[in-house]
Amino acid sequence: MNIAALSSSLLCAAVSAFATSRSYRQLSPSAAVKESSSSLMMSSSLADEYAIRTQSNRSNELRWDFIPINHFAENRDSLNEGVGTLALKALESCGHHIAQQESDKMIAHSLQCEWTKSGTNVWSIKVDRTTKDTDEGNELDCVLSRIMVQCALSKITTTIPDGKEEAPNGNNEILLHVTLPLPEGRGCQQILFSNYNYDDCVRHLFTPLNSEYAQKMELVDMVNNNGDVLGSLPRPYVHTYNILHRGIGMIVTNKSIFDTSSTPDVYVHQRTSTKRVFPSLYDMFVGGVSTSGEDSTWTAAREVAEELGLKRALKVLEEGGDSTSLDNPLSDELFQCTICTSYNRCVVSMFAYTCDTSSETIEWQEEEVAWGGWVPYDVVEVAGELSIDRLKERGVWPGTGAENEEEEKVTNDASEAKVMELKGKYNSDQEEDQPWESWDFVPDGLLVWVAWLKWVKGNADVLK
Repeated sequence: MNIAALSSSLLCAAVSAFATSRSYRQLSPSAAVKESSSSLMMSSSLADEYAIRTQSNRSNELRWDFIPINHFAENRDSLNEGVGTLALKALESCGHHIAQQESDKMIAHSLQCEWTKSGTNVWSIKVDRTTKDTDEGNELDCVLSRIMVQCALSKITTTIPDGKEEAPNGNNEILLHVTLPLPEGRGCQQILFSNYNYDDCVRHLFTPLNSEYAQKMELVDMVNNNGDVLGSLPRPYVHTYNILHRGIGMIVTNKSIFDTSSTPDVYVHQRTSTKRVFPSLYDMFVGGVSTSGEDSTWTAAREVAEELGLKRALKVLEEGGDSTSLDNPLSDELFQCTICTSYNRCVVSMFAYTCDTSSETIEWQEEEVAWGGWVPYDVVEVAGELSIDRLKERGVWPGTGAENEEEEKVTNDASEAKVMELKGKYNSDQEEDQPWESWDFVPDGLLVWVAWLKWVKGNADVLK
């Protein structure tokens, strides 16, 4: 199919994409988006300086309202709330109904998406920017409008039962006529969609914005406040606009966290001084971003294999096993938490990996890790607490601070006493060169650590 350019502000492209199915270890292409369809009536997400309220008031429309996160700081105690806490507050508030009068005051602008059926398995999807001041768009609107198209597609595919309607070519494909914002003007695309070419469709959606991102960069999932997938986008956009996405965290121990006879050691590592982000900081977790459609369990198995060379869990999954397999060192998903900083917003699925030190050897890349070792769990607890205290003192802790000076003093006194107790209990070469009480941990990991401690406290069969 050939389509001529209509004008300099109207980009038209014809796409007939055919690709192989996603790997079996990933979610079904349409399911990854479909699973969010039930929560699209009212939910929220985060991107750049905005909390985004998503609404679907009619069966063929979707509206995203952009509300500045700073709006939620009006009654904020600046001493006790960090940037992450404020973003979480905005995320939670936008996921609930807001009175129309108050809503009108808060909304900076909106994106409106509508879709109509124009033939047998032929649909038209249109996204417009609505604002009081100007209709000029920006790159963020262009990016998120392409997520909205995927949300619309999830609605469309749920209204067409398999086999009930066939496309003209008999392949149950859907032809989409899409009209979207561009940095200058508007553009249209035609995309032939099927369950077997979902990633290709997403890449074609983003090609007019940045062809290199669209064709070469891995795709990741934007999610809402419930962790449901809204749609996929090239990973660089997630970092540029701090978009809420999916990821994993994992604690690696030398004995099971469910063995309550004694507490385990935790594998802690230090980043190299040459790392672009957080050079020389420590981490008590393995972490990583889930690729588009990738099951979190597979992300966890992949990340621990890549970062620490522990490949036992990945081998079990590749051989068709799961978390119930006796030889699988990877737990089921333990819990989810949402962490927010000025550079990272992620819904984290948490796992535990039990390393068999008699048969497994930890191996890391020298350009990534400067040091790594087994550290007693109670030492990690106190070291993490002290690291958080230092961030609070510098006013850069993204989480919640101490409620008052008296409480903070009691906490500091208890920490000093605990340090002396543990230094008498443990002694190591690592401690002499880099005292654990001075370890500064990655802030993102510390936010997950706070959630981890809360989860442990609420589970009687863990680490007791």
